[in-house]
Amino acid sequence: MAKIKLDIFRFDEATDTIPHRDEVTVDLPETTTVLDALEYAKAEVDGSISFRRSCRSAICGSCSMSIGGVTSLACKTSCGSAMEEDGSVKIDPMPNFQPMKDLVVHMDPFWDKYARLKPYLQPKDADSAHATERRVSPDDMKKLVDVANCIMCATCYSLCPVVSVDPAFAGPAAIAYAYRFIEDVRDGQRPERLAQISEDYLWLCAHCYACSYCPKHVDPNDRIIDVKRAAITDRVMMNERGPRHALVVARTIKQTGMLAETEVIQGTVGRFNIRGLLKVAPLGARMALKGKLPPPFLKPVPKVDEIRTIFDALEAPVR
Repeated sequence: MAKIKLDIFRFDEATDTIPHRDEVTVDLPETTTVLDALEYAKAEVDGSISFRRSCRSAICGSCSMSIGGVTSLACKTSCGSAMEEDGSVKIDPMPNFQPMKDLVVHMDPFWDKYARLKPYLQPKDADSAHATERRVSPDDMKKLVDVANCIMCATCYSLCPVVSVDPAFAGPAAIAYAYRFIEDVRDGQRPERLAQISEDYLWLCAHCYACSYCPKHVDPNDRIIDVKRAAITDRVMMNERGPRHALVVARTIKQTGMLAETEVIQGTVGRFNIRGLLKVAPLGARMALKGKLPPPFLKPVPKVDEIRTIFDALEAPVR
């Protein structure tokens, strides 16, 4: 047994104006999960502690919270693994969400973005046109298995730095679920789904891999890359800055082995977008004054052919 100090964020939007923290000490083994420790504290010490939970088996996704500064499932995290040097376990509500009461947050923004995707199959034809169920080959289904493991716990959403600065961004979970239907051969709304997720700021993703903390190993970042690739392949909203930026970066690296920043700026903003280029002109002037202006022309690096071979092997959609 060990004395575990639960350092808990406390706030009730109905009565409080600012949050505070309470420390509750419980005698439990360090192997006890954070969820079980909270359950014990609520039952034996302070019945007002509020949090969400259901299955206690990492299936429902209800008990996501920030533990030791990282969002994770409380039912899957042991107190010992999150314990600080003083024996305390710091527990907070998920970031990127508005606290409702203690560790309970308002989930509406997360679910609203998910619902915009119409997360259900929309087949090309009616069920009556098929004598049997709609069958999927093992190879086609293999692409969807990992995404189907998503339990909508919002861990990736809460850790996403893009969501924190731009709440309009769909978020990793929504984009990963968009991939699940975009790549489903039974669905008949691929163009519409790609257009929808592109409108929901697909291209804002910074690929920081914060969503790699997914407790079910869905790897949303990889699925975001797949959706971007599908959008370019299908030429969805190609006049937007996001697709233009991705293509010009790939093209310049393939040509020279280096990132031609001058070319990237022009290609992203638009070579004939005079108003847009004028907006970035002050940045170019400041770079020039600091001696940081990139050269207008780049010579290919040694063995650039090897880099081009990588692009060819990956079938990168460079135009």
